[in-house]
Amino acid sequence: MASCTGSFDPLLPVSGVNVDSVLGTESSKTTEDADLPECLELGGPASDIHLALFEALNLYRAENGLEPLIYSQKLEAVADAHLQDTWNRDYFAHINPEGQEPGDRAFEAGFCHRYVGENLAAGQRSVESVMKAWKDSPTHDQNMLREGYVYVGMGYFEDPLGRKYWAQSFAYDVP
Repeated sequence: MASCTGSFDPLLPVSGVNVDSVLGTESSKTTEDADLPECLELGGPASDIHLALFEALNLYRAENGLEPLIYSQKLEAVADAHLQDTWNRDYFAHINPEGQEPGDRAFEAGFCHRYVGENLAAGQRSVESVMKAWKDSPTHDQNMLREGYVYVGMGYFEDPLGRKYWAQSFAYDVP
């Protein structure tokens, strides 16, 4: 059975702080910016499946008049590790058993900040089917089409029985 868990949005109220103003999400960086911090770890996806997910997401964003996201290998590593962890410890959630949210896990792994959103899914057999599941879910769709996101990393894991797990880790610009 295929499933999605509710998307995780780091902009839900955080002690009354306006995260958009804190992050200054109106600036846009490109991979050509020479002074980008190493904590972004920009580069290409690790596998053909990660690449197909990335291309499908950016195509969907373009179809909706949005800028493409820039790929972060650091966010990919965080997404892959979370999917592996959910399988290893038999849970399926954005918040791990220790209470870490996506941004906590990303920051602990060396990403630049904690303002990270996440889409998770499991059981879909192809990039097309997981993208359809996320598009059909309003909260997942909002994450994919959020204008403020700048960086993304894709996660993919297949368990020993062939069940596939999928993730998208989104991040705002570096403050």
